[in-house]
Amino acid sequence: MDMNDILVALYRELEISQEVQEVIQKINIVLKGMGIAPSELQWRILLNHVNEMVERSKTGGTIPEVDTQLFSEVSPTSLQLAEKIVSGIGHLSPDEKYLLSIHFESAKLN
Repeated sequence: MDMNDILVALYRELEISQEVQEVIQKINIVLKGMGIAPSELQWRILLNHVNEMVERSKTGGTIPEVDTQLFSEVSPTSLQLAEKIVSGIGHLSPDEKYLLSIHFESAKLN
């Protein structure tokens, strides 16, 4: 099964909205371009996180403030991608990028 098949199956299983699917497709394109291929489990976790982010953007929900020093090992590339996604969704805490960047960093290790 290729990555698109895996994502389509996860969209159905997790009942992912069109809006979240579009965010995931943007992420997928960028990751492919960087030669990063998340595992099925990593996609599942990322999908759930993006789904929650989109929900927070609609409801005005927030996350607890994060200690940015905990993310000092995260590459600038992962942080930049995460920041782009967070700003693209809109109405989210800037701290969301730190949590999102961890997904990209872990996928780099595959």
